[in-house]
Formats: sequence, C-alpha cells, structure tokens
Amino acid sequence: MKNIIVSKYSNYNTPTPIEDIKLLDWLKDETHKEIVKKIRTLTTKEERKKFKSRLPSITPSGTFIKRNAKELLIHSGYICIDIDADDNPHIKDFENLRDELKKVKNIAYAALSVSGQGVFCLIPIKNSEKHKEHFEALKIQFSNIGIKIDAACSDVARLRGYSYDENAFLNENAIVFNQIYEYKNLIEDRLPINLINKNYKDFKSSSEKKVLKIIELISNSSIDITEKYEQWFQIGCALANEFGEEGRELFQKVSENHPKYNPSTCDNLYSKCLIEKYSYTIGTFFHWAEEYGLK
Repeated sequence: MKNIIVSKYSNYNTPTPIEDIKLLDWLKDETHKEIVKKIRTLTTKEERKKFKSRLPSITPSGTFIKRNAKELLIHSGYICIDIDADDNPHIKDFENLRDELKKVKNIAYAALSVSGQGVFCLIPIKNSEKHKEHFEALKIQFSNIGIKIDAACSDVARLRGYSYDENAFLNENAIVFNQIYEYKNLIEDRLPINLINKNYKDFKSSSEKKVLKIIELISNSSIDITEKYEQWFQIGCALANEFGEEGRELFQKVSENHPKYNPSTCDNLYSKCLIEKYSYTIGTFFHWAEEYGLK
C-alpha cells in the first residue's frame, strides 16, 4: 500500500484534484485529527456535515483528471467500502466492529469514519476493470454476515473524506479479493417472479424479460436514456412501481451512462419514487427506451 498513488481534493465539493498522494501517507496523516475529535463531540448531523465538508478527501480507488468514473487515469487496485449507522441501525459499537473486521483476511485497512458512527475499509481487488462486479460480490458477502455496505461505493470515483483513528487496523499482507458478480446474473437472481407487480399477472413474464433485455443493451452501450431530468425521473418511478425495492439496482444500471451519473443521487431519487408512488407505469420505461431505439 505504501507505493499506491491516489488523487487528493481540497474538500468534499472539489471536482478537480489538487495533487496526487501516497495512500499510506494519507491514512497516517494526523494534520486534521483535532477537527475530527471536535466533529465526534457534535450532537447534530447538520453540524457534523458542516465541519466534514471542509476537510480534504481522496479517491481511494485511483487517480483522476476530474472526479468522474470516465476520467479515471490509473486504478489503485483497492476498493473502499463504507459501513454506516443509518444503513445498519442494529450496530451500536463501531469500535468493536472495526476490531472484529481484523479477522477478515481481505481487509487491508479498517478505521472509524470521521463521525465515529461508521467504519470504512480498504480491500485489494484482483481486476480493476471489474470494480463494480467486485463491489457486488462484496455486498453479498457482507450481507451474509448481517452488514449492509453503502451502495454508493460501487462508484470508482467515490470520495473518502479525511478521518483519524489512532486504533485503525492495517494489514499490508491482505489477501486480494477475487470474487466478482456479473450483473446479468445479478438481475436474474434478484428479480424472482413473485416480486413483480401483481397488476401485471398475465403480462409480467414478457414485461420482465423485455426490461432486462433493454437494460442489458444499455449496459453494453453508451446510450443514455436518462438524458433529461424529466425522463430520468419518470423512468425511476416506472421501475419503482413495477419492481419495488428490487428495481433499485436496475435504475442504477439505466442511469450510469449519464455524464453526471452519481450512485448516491440515483439512490435518493429512487427512494423518492418508492415513497411518493407517482403514477408512471412500466409502459413509461418502454416509451423512453423506444425513443432511443431500444426495443
């Protein structure tokens, strides 16, 4: 890890890196530790967010021209995962979780997040070109032990803000994680027939197959059917109404060809579609797909 180079940014909101830095130097840096200690004393999320946004950050998965997956220069060979309190309300002691994660041979580094209410881990991966596929496999592995990892970490350009943990765990001999999960199989495994909207009882089989075929075409091309916000929103609602929570990852795949694609933004919009239950049907998805020549 000592010779791994990543991009450094002046704060959370900066799209362009200010310099390249050695990953291990970043992890051992104590420059802002007093700010981190202060953040951990704050009682509201808004206060913590205000201070966090001023701290420098890195893209742990590589060096970039700009903080965008398409602007990746060199992959670091690592993927960073976040385990947050919001996603894991059953976890009360994150210091204990950090220490327990030492038992996982693939984890090269584990430390408390800047708020102290979460843990982040660095894991070496075998194939940098399969970043998302490695993430999906990791998500399943952690789910099997009752831990949900932040879906936004599938983004190779995901930021990791500065944090400080004097008891952080470092294993420079971590075993490279070599499992991948191909998205085609992921779709087939995550969409059992009985979860499809029952309003389409007679139509659901052909409808489901058509959706999966279109998404496969999108994944294998540079076609962006979410070009404008209006159609992106309508597509999200259509998938939410048809597939419910099971459509969340489908929406990510539909959206990822957009130049400003951001997994967290996608998740937020999809959650809104699920909650508000707008009236768009799967026919809306097919309409926009046909507008781009996808049938």
